Amino acid sequence: MLLSTACKRYLQQYREINIPVSNHNPDTWQHVLVIPAYKESPELLKRLTKLARGRGRSLVILVLNHPDTQRDSEINKDVRQAANRLVPASTSRPQIAIKQLNPYTDLYVHDLDRISGPLPASQGVGLARKTGCDIAFTWIRCGSLSTQWICCSDADAILPSTYFSQLENIPEDRVAAVYPFRHVTGGDLQCDAATALYELRLHHYRLGLEYAHSPYAMHTLGSAMAVKATSYAQVRGFPKRSGGEDFYLLNKLAKVGTIELLTGEAIKLTARASDRIPFGTGPAVQAIQYATEVGDQPLFYHPDCFLALRGFLQSIDKRAVYPEGCHSKAAFTELEMAAELSGAVCRLSDNIGLPAALDHCRRQSTSATQYLRQFHQWFDGFRTLKFIHGIRDAGWPMQSYNQLQRLNPVYLPGSVCWQNVESQLQAIRRYWAWT
Repeated sequence: MLLSTACKRYLQQYREINIPVSNHNPDTWQHVLVIPAYKESPELLKRLTKLARGRGRSLVILVLNHPDTQRDSEINKDVRQAANRLVPASTSRPQIAIKQLNPYTDLYVHDLDRISGPLPASQGVGLARKTGCDIAFTWIRCGSLSTQWICCSDADAILPSTYFSQLENIPEDRVAAVYPFRHVTGGDLQCDAATALYELRLHHYRLGLEYAHSPYAMHTLGSAMAVKATSYAQVRGFPKRSGGEDFYLLNKLAKVGTIELLTGEAIKLTARASDRIPFGTGPAVQAIQYATEVGDQPLFYHPDCFLALRGFLQSIDKRAVYPEGCHSKAAFTELEMAAELSGAVCRLSDNIGLPAALDHCRRQSTSATQYLRQFHQWFDGFRTLKFIHGIRDAGWPMQSYNQLQRLNPVYLPGSVCWQNVESQLQAIRRYWAWT
C-alpha cells in the first residue's frame, strides 16, 4: 500500500512533463532499457541492433539531448536521421513511433532536442536519464511493460548476452542492481591505459569500503545499473544533475532497501575520453591521459583512509550495543590504529556533527538494529566520501599507483599482484566473480 501510494504520488507530482502515455497493448514488452544520447554517432544504433534477446520483447528508450551550453542545436542530427531510417516496428502507433532494432527489440526515440529544446547545463544527463526512466515507469504502470525493472546504461556500453536474465533470480526485496563492468580498448593506446588506471581507482574505492564494512560499498555507474520501478518512485527518480546522478540515486536507494551486486558476465564499456559531463569517467580519463607520468598521478586514496573508516564504523557498532558506556573520545582511543590516525578520526567526528547525530539515533531507536539503521541513514554514501576526504586532508594524501604499490593495501584480494594494471584488474574481477 505504501509503495502504491508512492507510485501514484510520483506520477502526479514528480514525473517530468511531456511524458508520452502508452496506447500499446498490455504486456507488449517484457524488458526496458533507458539510454541518454548526446553527441553520439549512428554506430550507437548498430550496437543496439545486437542487443541479446531476453525472455520476450525488449524496448530501448533512447533520449536525445544536449545542454544549453552546446551551440550546435543539430549535434544529434546523425543519430536522429539514422533512427528515422529504421523500419517501423509492428508495435508502432500513430502517436508514438516505434522502430525495430531486431526481431525481438524495439526502439523508441524521445527527442528532447525537438520536444523541449536544450537542457539546462546544470541538469544535463541527470534530467535526460530521469526523462527516459519516467517514460519507462509510466508505461510499466499502464501495463504496456510487464517488468518491474528499469535498466539504465550508456551509449558506449556493449551489453552481455545475459544482460536481462541476470535480473531474473534476484531476491524479491531488492530495490536495485549493479552490474559487473569492464572497459575495453577504444583503439587509442594512451586513452586505453588511462581508462584502465581509472577503472582500477573505482575498484580500489569499493574494496576499501568493503574492508571498512560500509553498507555503501558499491560501484555507482549510470551505465551499469537497474532499478525496481516502485523503488524508483519511492526515492523520486534520478536527481537532475549534470554529473553524479547515478551516485546520488543509488545512495538514496540504499536507504530504502538492499541493492544487489551482480556477478557473472560484465558490461563492456569502450575506453574514451569525453567532455559530455563535468566530472566522471570521461573527464577523469582525459585528465589522466594528458599527464606527463601516468603512474605518478595521485589517483588513489591512502589505504589508511579506509582503516580510519573501518575503525570509525566499528566504534558506532559498539555504541549500538553499549549506548551509554561508549563516549566518543574514549571509543576512538580504543581503535586499533596509530594514535595520530585515531586522533584525526576523533577530530573529524566532532567536525561532521557526530555527537548530535548519535543523540538523534538514540532517541529514534528502541534496539541496536534500529540504532544502526538510523545511523547509516545519516552517515550515507555521501558522508562516507566526505569522511574519506576529511582523513585525506588531515595528512593522508592521495597516492599514485607507484606509491600505492609500496603501501600494498590490506584491502586487496590475496591474488592481486603488482605486475601491471591489467593483471591487477583481472585479479579483482575474479575476486568479485566477474567474467
